[in-house]
Amino acid sequence: MRCEVCGREILGPPQRRIIESARLTVCSRCAAFGTAEWTLGRPTPARTPNRTQTPDAPAPRVRLRNDVESVEQHELIENYGAQIRKARQKLGLSEKDLAKKMQEKESVIKNLEKQDLTPDNKLISKLKKYIGLDIVEHADSSKAQIIAKPTGAKTIGDMLKMEAEKGDEKP
Repeated sequence: MRCEVCGREILGPPQRRIIESARLTVCSRCAAFGTAEWTLGRPTPARTPNRTQTPDAPAPRVRLRNDVESVEQHELIENYGAQIRKARQKLGLSEKDLAKKMQEKESVIKNLEKQDLTPDNKLISKLKKYIGLDIVEHADSSKAQIIAKPTGAKTIGDMLKMEAEKGDEKP
């Protein structure tokens, strides 16, 4: 074991001293620099009797969805960059002014208007707040087409659906 002050090999029992508020393991020569001895062990936290969670303590923030799930539920409007530019110009703001107002960098606004940047939820909400533009539309899961074809043999349920579709098509 080496002395944490001078680096020499410790011969004999190591000394544990507090030197300038640091707990160090030192040799007998460097022990003179320390003021008090400390014991090796884990510090025990001070406990208050009958302490439970206080009702005024803030509850942990519950995150309902992760970012991927929330982005999947929204679809950006077509030409959102041009829409942002029009709304900004309508308010008479420059890119620099809007960036300052939204507490973002000017390059963020420029990249949004060029559609080089896909905005996250925080940026979308700032756009709603400061220029009054909602650039997302909720993705309708009923409009989504199933691209993958079913594999394997047709089931009785598949045949019934096909019959029902044939019946609906005939006038």
